[in-house]
Amino acid sequence: MFVQIALPIPKRTLFTYALPEALEDLCRPGCLALVPVGRGNQVGLVWKLSEESEWSGGGIRQIIDILGEEPLFSDEMIHLLDWISRYYLRPIGSVVAAAMPGHLRFERRRRAIWLGEEGLERLARLEEGSLAEQSDSLSENKSLPSKKKKPDPARQAELIEPLPPSLKPLAEALAKRPSGLTEETLARRFGRKGLDAKLKGLVKRGLIELEEDWRPRQGASKGSAKGSSSGQTLASSGAGGEGVDGGDLSEPFLTCAPELTSEQRVCAEALEGALEGGEFAPFLLRGVTGSGKTEVYFRAVEQCLNGGRQALLLVPEIALTPQLTRRYRARFGDDLALFHSGLSDGLRLQQWHQLRRGKARVALGARSALFAPFSNLGLVVVDEEHDGAYKQEDGVPYHGRDMAVVRAKNCRATLILGSATPSMESLANARLGRYTLLELNHRATGAKLPRVELVNLKEAAQKKERPWNALVSEPLRCAMVETLASDRQVLLFLNRRGFAPALVCRRCGAAVNCENCSVTLTLHMSRSRLMCHYCGLSKGVDDVCVACGQLSMATFGPGTEQVESEVRELFPEARVIRLDRDTVGKGGVGLEETLELFRLGEMDVLVGTQMAAKGHHFPKLALVGVVLAETGLWMPDFRAAERTFQTVTQVAGRAGREEGDPGRVLVQTLDPGHYALGAAMNHDIGAFADTELSFRSQAGYPPGFRLAMIRFSALDPGLLADFCQALGERLPHDCGVELLGPAPAPLFKLRRRFRWQLLFKERERGRLHGVLAGVLALGEEMAMGRIRLDADVDPYSFL
Repeated sequence: MFVQIALPIPKRTLFTYALPEALEDLCRPGCLALVPVGRGNQVGLVWKLSEESEWSGGGIRQIIDILGEEPLFSDEMIHLLDWISRYYLRPIGSVVAAAMPGHLRFERRRRAIWLGEEGLERLARLEEGSLAEQSDSLSENKSLPSKKKKPDPARQAELIEPLPPSLKPLAEALAKRPSGLTEETLARRFGRKGLDAKLKGLVKRGLIELEEDWRPRQGASKGSAKGSSSGQTLASSGAGGEGVDGGDLSEPFLTCAPELTSEQRVCAEALEGALEGGEFAPFLLRGVTGSGKTEVYFRAVEQCLNGGRQALLLVPEIALTPQLTRRYRARFGDDLALFHSGLSDGLRLQQWHQLRRGKARVALGARSALFAPFSNLGLVVVDEEHDGAYKQEDGVPYHGRDMAVVRAKNCRATLILGSATPSMESLANARLGRYTLLELNHRATGAKLPRVELVNLKEAAQKKERPWNALVSEPLRCAMVETLASDRQVLLFLNRRGFAPALVCRRCGAAVNCENCSVTLTLHMSRSRLMCHYCGLSKGVDDVCVACGQLSMATFGPGTEQVESEVRELFPEARVIRLDRDTVGKGGVGLEETLELFRLGEMDVLVGTQMAAKGHHFPKLALVGVVLAETGLWMPDFRAAERTFQTVTQVAGRAGREEGDPGRVLVQTLDPGHYALGAAMNHDIGAFADTELSFRSQAGYPPGFRLAMIRFSALDPGLLADFCQALGERLPHDCGVELLGPAPAPLFKLRRRFRWQLLFKERERGRLHGVLAGVLALGEEMAMGRIRLDADVDPYSFL
């Protein structure tokens, strides 16, 4: 028998190994196998077995061992991984590595074992430094091996140079522990740098031997969650108690199933019929903010469980929505398995096994939960399906929403894509009849949608009611005075953290740029540092311009720190809190604590980025102010208008969610005539979609057209430019696919690597993939390892 193995290396092929007879009963597709690769060993995934080898060359090596008691991936999951590999043109090993949770991987463990008394004697001789005497003595006794005699490694070890000082501390430490020390322990004591070479030096001198085995990687703590306010295990987080994400689960809105509105009932009945049918049935659920989409999800999950099947629920960023997580935990109790980065390795392993064995029947998590183990998946829900967080940018560039569609289809499951502001791709599919459209046009509480007003910043500046550089306009300030006086709350939104995005010289115009990336450094006043939000570079603030030497540096543009500072000056009595990735990091109050303080009314003004707009419910929030709508519109991206409409609509939906208080939203803008802002003001997604889809059709962008991109990067900009020019001369411009580039990327330098890109546009997917694969193969052949090439199908970032 022969086995095809997927290895976690960037090779676009499977590797053939022979299967020893002793392992035939253990080896099945989806198992992990230890196989020889080069001079070492690696763990790979068994892809398929066959009686004939697919490798035409010779020298087929054998599998060493099968790791684990049962397959990690089912046939259905292997089919999904294969689909992802082919669609995104990524090596199958890379896809497997992306899908396999870290706590399930097997890692090599090495232990250095001291060779007992023999090792001590040999060490003593080496430390005497009597190399010459040993050599002479051995020569006289004719103990040295002749050319015809096989050398004795133990005797040869005594003839090498004395033990160098760099190896002595390591040797002495090992001599004191005859049972041996693991490589991890030695790395902690002596540092990882150069440790492998030192161990090899001790082996060469016959002082130690290295034992190697492969064990599953598991977290040391199996009952705690990192960042958990309760510190309890998931098993103790049933309804009425306190969950792993903190918070009181006895709150009525968490534990009680409310009576459905007439709109919710229509949606629930449609989904119930689809679930009973047992076939793939895709739905787009468009519901205005506060319309009760989550309760519709709950009813569908309950119907799915009653039918004996399992459910998968995806959210964009689970760590940003602790309230939502508590609601799911309260409703489904021990049936729920959570998948997110806030859990310890041990707890994630526990959740994975509970779901796989059927003890948990509902999985909730971000895009990686797409790869959770199901045996009978009947329902897939993608909440906030429009959110860009579903697109994986690093590694395998899959889109969680799109792959959820594929997995639901493979499993003949019901699919729900839900959003108040659906993506243009999903809305177009609904208009074409590929998805069934369900709508919730009214808020579940009976409250009206908030009144949205546009504040023209150009007119406000001309009236000189506030300083020219004020971030809070006079209309917004007056609205805040009125809201705070009535004991209501205010949310100010700006999707840009830090104090200012740039520090610029007033004399010569030079900005302080990142050394590694083609961006300006962001000023963080609270830390007195300039920071790059791409590579993490941090440096001190200097008032002197490095270009002209003048004391003339000034901030340019707003950030949330600056907004917070201005609000504190305008309203010194108000309780102001900021929510962005800086405040919830080390030393910050914490995301959940900040949200809870605001929800309970213990804070008056919340200044935040998108973290503050992710589906939160604040009962006393009456006023939302969008500080500058253009932060999204100015991006060099064909989706800029769509993202601006979605962001403004979503953050506006935080206001006035209780009955009797419709709330108010003020959007400050330099372009009040823009169609995205006009549609957001009227809560009219239909009008926005009509305009947006027309523009995209004319320009050749999705959803009418399909896009793909190849990104090229190198450390040498000259080498990269020459390569891209040579590749451009060999591109098949008569292939029927529109090719744009290669050209320098808008973000030309990122983390010290220079970048170019090539864009592909075509209506028909098959033709696009064919040309993309051909150009990618040509580029890799020409690059010869000097240039990095990364293909991205359906790209979301064009920087």
